[in-house]
Amino acid sequence: MRTFGYTEKPYPASGGSAWDLIWVLFVLGLIVALIVLLLRFISKRNRGWWMNRSLRSLGGLTLGTNKSMQIVEWNGRIYVLGVGENVSLIESITEPEMVAALLAEHDTAAANTAPALPAWLRKWSVRSNPQTEPGSHQESGKHPSFEQTLENRLRQLSERRQRMEQLLDESRSEDGTDKQ
Repeated sequence: MRTFGYTEKPYPASGGSAWDLIWVLFVLGLIVALIVLLLRFISKRNRGWWMNRSLRSLGGLTLGTNKSMQIVEWNGRIYVLGVGENVSLIESITEPEMVAALLAEHDTAAANTAPALPAWLRKWSVRSNPQTEPGSHQESGKHPSFEQTLENRLRQLSERRQRMEQLLDESRSEDGTDKQ
């Protein structure tokens, strides 16, 4: 058998493979940590860029294919928009104190949100840092969340709209009976 100047060398003993595996896992963890830090930096830069604009997106919910509900703040007002083939206004909140409360709640919730961690990593982080108890975040439940406050406000507005429609229907029916 000809080797063309190439001599086969036996594989090295497997003693170094454990260290190699540990080194690869360490480098992989380092790369993932750098990516997470880079994404956090970019998101903070983008958040600061949006803060200087008069139109700010507060969030959205996908409802189906090419359909969503978006919540935006523009000129001190909050608008709930339905986005599909066209954009339609669902609700607007213009009361300054309600808008300020919702925006403050949204900003604190956005500042407190951390990237979602797997359950096993959350358990490990709680064990490694005993000062942060899992129930300590729930103590701040004295103030309702942004989503709860917004949902309550939208429910109140829809109930008010229904009452107005009932009153209009009643007044129309009374006007119809008077004319006959």
